Amino acid sequence: MDEMPKTLVELRDVAKRYGGTEVLHGVNLALRDGEFMTVLGPSGSGKTTILRIIGGLIRPSGGAVFLDGVDISAMPINQRPFNTVFQDYALFPHMTVAANVGYGLTVRGVARAEIRKKVDEALHLVALDGFGTRYPAELSGGQQQRVALARAIICQPRLILLDEPLGALDAELRRQMQRFLKQIQREIRTTFLFITHDQEEAVTIADRICVMNRGGIEQIGSPREVYYRPANEYVARFFGDNNLIDATVADSGADGLRLASASGEFRARTSLAGIARGQAGKVLVRPEAIVLGDAAGGQNRIRVRIEDASFVGPVSQVRVRAVAKPDLALLVKLPSRAEGILLAPGSEMEASWSESECHFVPA
Repeated sequence: MDEMPKTLVELRDVAKRYGGTEVLHGVNLALRDGEFMTVLGPSGSGKTTILRIIGGLIRPSGGAVFLDGVDISAMPINQRPFNTVFQDYALFPHMTVAANVGYGLTVRGVARAEIRKKVDEALHLVALDGFGTRYPAELSGGQQQRVALARAIICQPRLILLDEPLGALDAELRRQMQRFLKQIQREIRTTFLFITHDQEEAVTIADRICVMNRGGIEQIGSPREVYYRPANEYVARFFGDNNLIDATVADSGADGLRLASASGEFRARTSLAGIARGQAGKVLVRPEAIVLGDAAGGQNRIRVRIEDASFVGPVSQVRVRAVAKPDLALLVKLPSRAEGILLAPGSEMEASWSESECHFVPA
């Protein structure tokens, strides 16, 4: 069995206050050596404050930051073996690409020949061979992003902090850079901490995701865990589309849960501990897990009426409403090439999903 990677950086009960405003409270977070972790949350959730505390740009009001088990909370920024890539790239406009990339080595007094060698290696790594003599204004946004990344990599930091670095890029270039960042991280095997408010971006690049809300952590897990097994209703609502149905636990056993709702009875499997009979909460089912059609299988079934269907490329989004409980609306995502299903508004049919696709979170 593979050993769990060791903890590189750890936050223990970290808090941050500005006057009477608390922007972080009791945050505990461990970054594993060599992982790509994404901190995800809306504006004001505290995600950038975490990055700035780890990087040494600000000090915590409470708690401590550890590197290899040693408290570095008071360590100056220039002594931490970390580098940061900002959203605006922060390139020096009067310097060439080569000078920008080699700047960190220059201020450390590294010999010129060694700097040239390492700059060439870093530019090759980010696929910018031959760009060393250009200036930032002569580069596209994606190229400037890669220059900033090369500058962060060249000093061989133990942790690279990325503060929403793709926010200024257009959609297609952003997708390309997501793949590129993940590829680079795997090649150099350096720990990356990536800040974003984009759920799709987090799923695409992260080994683990830390979901933030109002200065605290709601859940930490793999993209699959957070997507399919959200820890609570906040994560379920924030992290992609989710159908939520009010329900109460009618029975709890080793084989799963039996859930009672105004729309009928459902069966669910859950990995959450401490769920007992009578517990109120929400049934969660992803839109892509629902199958439409009277011949469809699935332990959980509701009679629904089609409200509308929208073609969205490879997927069609269908909105349906429960016949027996009209205030319950569900979103269904079907392959656009699915045949044999009449999606005309007003059509009635069964909506079903399996027990394994049904999740329950307590209120």
